[in-house]
Amino acid sequence: IQTIILFLQGSDAFSQSGLYSNHQDIGPRYAGVLLGLSNTAGVLAGVFGTAATGYILQRGSWNDVFKVSVALYIIGTLVWNIFSTGDKILD
Repeated sequence: IQTIILFLQGSDAFSQSGLYSNHQDIGPRYAGVLLGLSNTAGVLAGVFGTAATGYILQRGSWNDVFKVSVALYIIGTLVWNIFSTGDKILD
């Protein structure tokens, strides 16, 4: 499981270049607002993730935490690949 997590976290690093340039692609005039919204979502995930980790550890083990982490990485990748676009959406 830890090897899978390291692979997924390494893969996540590749997404950062696309993430920050994508705001400029889909809405050049609103890129700052879009980046602010996506960063807010990322911060909220960190807040809820900390609480969820404590909850999981009270009832399980670190292995369970890593399994949830892997599942969320896979789901996030699938959602991004299905719904992402480089086309201008906002004018």
